[in-house]
Amino acid sequence: MPMVWPLVLTAVITGPLLAPGFVVSYDMVFVPDLPVRLDLFGVSAAMPRAVPSDVVVAVLDELGGGQVLNKAVLVAIPLLAGLGVTVLWRELRLGGRLAEAAAATLYVWNPFVAERLRLGAWALLLGYAALPWLVRGAIRLRQGRGWAGFVLAAALCALTASGGVVGLLVGGVVLLWRPGAYSRWPVGVALLLNAPWLVAGITHSGLATDGASVSAFAARDEGYGGTLPTLLTLGGVWNADVVPGSRGEPLGLVLAFAMLLMSLAGVQLWWRRDRFAGALVVPAVVALLIALAGVVAPGLFAQVVQHVPGAGLFRDGQRYLAPLALLESIGFGVAAAWLQAQVKPKLVVGLTAALLPVAALPALAGGAGLHLSHYPGDWPQAKQALTGRFIPWPFEAYRAPSWNGHRAVLDPMPRYFGAQPSIVPDELIVSGRRLGGEDPQAADIANALRNGTDLAPVLLRNGVGWIVVDREAGGPAPDTVIRGLTKRFEGPTIAVYQVAGTPAPERLPIWRTVTVLVAWGIAVLTLLPALASVGQRCYSSVHLIGRGRFSWDR
Repeated sequence: MPMVWPLVLTAVITGPLLAPGFVVSYDMVFVPDLPVRLDLFGVSAAMPRAVPSDVVVAVLDELGGGQVLNKAVLVAIPLLAGLGVTVLWRELRLGGRLAEAAAATLYVWNPFVAERLRLGAWALLLGYAALPWLVRGAIRLRQGRGWAGFVLAAALCALTASGGVVGLLVGGVVLLWRPGAYSRWPVGVALLLNAPWLVAGITHSGLATDGASVSAFAARDEGYGGTLPTLLTLGGVWNADVVPGSRGEPLGLVLAFAMLLMSLAGVQLWWRRDRFAGALVVPAVVALLIALAGVVAPGLFAQVVQHVPGAGLFRDGQRYLAPLALLESIGFGVAAAWLQAQVKPKLVVGLTAALLPVAALPALAGGAGLHLSHYPGDWPQAKQALTGRFIPWPFEAYRAPSWNGHRAVLDPMPRYFGAQPSIVPDELIVSGRRLGGEDPQAADIANALRNGTDLAPVLLRNGVGWIVVDREAGGPAPDTVIRGLTKRFEGPTIAVYQVAGTPAPERLPIWRTVTVLVAWGIAVLTLLPALASVGQRCYSSVHLIGRGRFSWDR
């Protein structure tokens, strides 16, 4: 039978968020319907940060709408993570069921998950949830068994660039730890699944990454005696506003270090028993070094980020901690199993270990500070009035609207009014410092606004003929700044203006469009056989369940 404990953890975390309404927070922005557009594939002047996750959302929200998909993602993150550690634990044959539950709890219930969930990094967390499945699939491949599970897990990791890097690192090390007949081709398959974001990023011709972003996104000390111990206890996100309140408090601090010591002791015990533990130790150490780069050598790293194409991907190093979290979770479970063998009663020891992560971080219950929201009623009417490419007004990346309880969120308007692509501001303000963006079109518009240049010609030459105004955000109305605007719609929270003149058509190199779409085709063709194989196995499992012969460990 399927394991119950991950279901319980999932219910405690996500239960209050499953009522009607959208859960939007920082980068988690789901809308009723995100249309499939060419720019979502990475064919635009903007940096392809949401490739391929935006295309996946645009396709899947056709099945039940954006709100249903929003809920499904929130449930899938802790559920897949918990079940993944459970099946990996059984694959490794490391101990009993209570120790297994302790390992699963720590992987589901830790500061990394809480902070990234509040920050809205849902696609990254789906890759995090897929990581134990990826390791299990790689182990089975080494034994000459099924391949489809590994491919699907690698595809989930590849929903984001950073998740894809983690998947390639962990999967590659596990497969190549002791090279065998099945140790090479799966790495190539995983690389092909990452082709959409890799090719879109390589062919992007935007501006260089601002070197100042390294210190802005560097890992932080959350009251644990330095950045290193903070990272080792799986915290350290750059944004202090998303850190759970219990982090740094005396009880939370003591419990966090107790779990860390148990994890390290457990890894040592596992290493003595099976040298294969090194296959998870190596990626964990690499992940920790990436997370520390912006702290230990900020000046050097800033130069690398600014001058080496693609290096900006690593400026937020703390987001790569998934391999460390997986290693510590397995080590924690091994230590719990050892304690059960040494101390009686075993049931009390096992239950205590399984509940320790929850006691250390109670704020994760109910969703780590996430809330339900509803988009304003005048937005559907505004959407009907809009017929072309637009910019949001004010031209800033984030909002704190009243309909979201004045909580910060990446501006939802480009997605909500997404029948046409928009130019999205990508300059970020971190700790009062404005960081330069990477989209030359957005930079052109932002510079014109700062310099007081007549904005209408700038908009038209960048292909923009419309302005969508967030009326709650304050600032001057656009028709007081830009000449020749015509108001096409006005509601309580939003207004739509049309710019006088004919916008220039967007001209993107044909070679780039073709190259990016070919990369997508390769990734899809790589994934389809795995989907077909899993579908066939699910069909067979239904018949086995009917006959009472189904085993979860299959």
